[in-house]
Amino acid sequence: MKRINVRKGDLEFVREPLRAPFGFKGRYLTELWQTVAKVESDNFTAVCPCVESVLWSDAAVFGENPPAVSSAMMMMVTGRALKLLEGSSFVTPEEAIGGILPELISYAASVCGRPVAETFVLNSLVGVDFALWMLYAKENGVTSFDGLIPADVKPAMSHRHTALAQIPLLSYAVEEEEIKRCLDSGISLLKIKIGKSIPGVPAGEADMKAMLEWDIARLQQIHTIASHYETPHTKDGKILYYLDANGRYDNRSRLEALLEAADKMGALPRIALLEEPFAPENHTYVGDLPLCLNADESAHSLADVEARLRMGYKAVALKPIAKTLSVSFRMVQAIHNAGGQCLCADLTVNPLLAEWNKQFAARIAPLAGMKVGCVEINGDQNYSRWEELKTLLPEGLDFAPLQNGVFPLSDAFFTDSGKLFEQNGYHNCFAK
Repeated sequence: MKRINVRKGDLEFVREPLRAPFGFKGRYLTELWQTVAKVESDNFTAVCPCVESVLWSDAAVFGENPPAVSSAMMMMVTGRALKLLEGSSFVTPEEAIGGILPELISYAASVCGRPVAETFVLNSLVGVDFALWMLYAKENGVTSFDGLIPADVKPAMSHRHTALAQIPLLSYAVEEEEIKRCLDSGISLLKIKIGKSIPGVPAGEADMKAMLEWDIARLQQIHTIASHYETPHTKDGKILYYLDANGRYDNRSRLEALLEAADKMGALPRIALLEEPFAPENHTYVGDLPLCLNADESAHSLADVEARLRMGYKAVALKPIAKTLSVSFRMVQAIHNAGGQCLCADLTVNPLLAEWNKQFAARIAPLAGMKVGCVEINGDQNYSRWEELKTLLPEGLDFAPLQNGVFPLSDAFFTDSGKLFEQNGYHNCFAK
């Protein structure tokens, strides 16, 4: 491997509107900013977008500022990262990202006027990190995603799935017709946002009670619909659920009340994962609960993954498209070594980043209840310009259509993954 010099960095952004308000963590998004990072080495140029989600990565920053301001703050961190990289050199992108991360955490705190979650900084770095990996591939003659995987991570990414089940996202506002449409299309695993904040209910105990009541009713609604469907992609033929609480539950007893209700309605055995019930600073042990708990926002580093596993979490949501490919490689290695489960979750990303996510997902072990691999993709449900965004993929890289709820993976999917390293439509952001 050669040492690569970073000659120059540049940054642009695009505001992508959503079809409808997208609700989670008790709040709503109406657009997602796409910052676009351009990185030049002595020999090559790489361009990659990053989908910012301040609400996901640090809800406090989002709540304290107008949405556009919080997005601008994250973009400033991306710009600072590019400046720090200019004139530096690296052998691997992991080295480059690790070298600037501590300073960026401090810089982000100064920009936001408060300490920020590390996920906020990692989210800001996604486009930069992927651009560095694209330069790494070009400089070292790597022609497929397999060539990017560090040697000590390969045992954790040794699968070659023939299909990936799509995981659609059911946010608060998704109605019965859309749920049925998903299931009619062959979907086998539904990601369900819970933890809704009810308008007009004051914060505190009243909010928590109203939230729990809404969550139980929402699960009952979806379970009633899904009970009429079967699927060939799960081991028991039943539709599975992936509940995402985004840290809204305040204590274990309230979470247990949700699980008791799920058990009474017959939904508990179908819950493949329950993600982030508590805030990241809540270290409640969960290993004795009757289902698999999954970490997401609380797991933004190797140390975090190891800590969550000790707390009884048995799975981690990998997000190369939200926490960087560099960090995700180390996370999957730790999860694999601990015997845990993982999946590639979405951040409502554009088709280009969704393709990167699919490459990662195609190589990790399936969830315990699944016969095939899986990947969460919900951009098609949420972006107003999804079809236009697909035209920005590199030439020859097609966004394969779903077939009975899965993305079929051919041999070409693996051998042609080097097309991700080629010029994409986001280069046009820098055209003069």
